[in-house]
Amino acid sequence: MSVEKLLVVDAGNTRVKFGTFDVRALTPRTLPVCLHAAAVATGVAIPQAGFTLPIVRALITGSNPREVDHLVREWPHEWPPPERLEDRASLPIVIDVDFPEKVGIDRLLQAIAANVVREAEQPVIIISSGTATTVDYVDARGRFCGGAILPGFDLCAKALHQYTALLPLIEMSTVLADDAAPAELGKNTEAAITSGLYWGHVGAVRELMRRLMHVDDAHHHPLLLLTGGAAPLLHPHLPTIVRYEPHLALQGLALVAARTNEASLR
Repeated sequence: MSVEKLLVVDAGNTRVKFGTFDVRALTPRTLPVCLHAAAVATGVAIPQAGFTLPIVRALITGSNPREVDHLVREWPHEWPPPERLEDRASLPIVIDVDFPEKVGIDRLLQAIAANVVREAEQPVIIISSGTATTVDYVDARGRFCGGAILPGFDLCAKALHQYTALLPLIEMSTVLADDAAPAELGKNTEAAITSGLYWGHVGAVRELMRRLMHVDDAHHHPLLLLTGGAAPLLHPHLPTIVRYEPHLALQGLALVAARTNEASLR
């Protein structure tokens, strides 16, 4: 019998994402459905509220090894002991970059999830906006081929504040909470910084997408996927064909867990 309730955890640089899945319900070319999800800041208590389903397996990974260590130490005794996923070579994807062992594992998990939903011979462009924003490319054969990394909204805001004498810190969470995009023409310092951070980031992502559209001679238009905590800031200003998947890395991790569980039952 396959795993029923699975808990997966992705420890990032500023946030830790938790999700539960029933991997028995997997169907071809469909991403696993996240039954419950939570995200907390790094270093805080593990959220147990909402994770009331009987969990029979837990898998943890992430681009923040120190936070993974913290989570393992503080793991609730009611949950099954977490299995750590660290070996990129064991992942079900070809990593076609100079140093495969150095690729952020969250980027690879997103690519694994993307491979499930793309059409045959269709490349994928994955935009993940968090502490850093990545714009990655999965080719028509399903290989992770790398991409671009740039500072996220908050990272840029902190750099402007910390490395200047007078510029204030702009919390992009306040921009995210506002339904309207900021004005392009800032009439005060705060508004000018907000405009530069917001529209500069939107422009950078759109330009990278445009360039990656023509990386190879694929027969299909690339599938465009958007994910990450700051994705709602970007989504209204990207092409309408961009597909928003808020739990893409967790879904990739659930797919890896389902695959390893099937292998262990053979």
